[in-house]
Amino acid sequence: MENKLPEQVKLDKVEHIGIVVRDIEKVTESWSSLFGIGPWTIREMGGGPVKMKMAFASLGALQIELIQPVEGRIFHSEFLDTHGEGLHHLGCSVDDLDDAVSKLVAQGAKVVSGGQGNYAYLETGGPGGVIFELVKRRT
Repeated sequence: MENKLPEQVKLDKVEHIGIVVRDIEKVTESWSSLFGIGPWTIREMGGGPVKMKMAFASLGALQIELIQPVEGRIFHSEFLDTHGEGLHHLGCSVDDLDDAVSKLVAQGAKVVSGGQGNYAYLETGGPGGVIFELVKRRT
């Protein structure tokens, strides 16, 4: 009887980290002052009952993504309520998003959010407790 291991999703690097915060302006000012991180690009996203602010800066090849829920309940609001501010996810690109998500779900990962076939947030369960955001690689 053949013992077939599940197919692995091979990630080659972390491209961004997502951090949930309560006050983007306070964090960007503090990190700019303390560490020289910046310049920051801050955007307000969403509409209607759901709004959030996002801030982006580069730290070498790594992008820092700050997320602040502003109005309504979004995926990140639940994390903030449960865990407080801090590391929310590691972002990695994959060539075939659907294939990667299928393989991970077959191994027990849970898709907790996603958008239009371009990205998916996955809880992998087990040790580590970090959410992974897989993003369809731009060609």
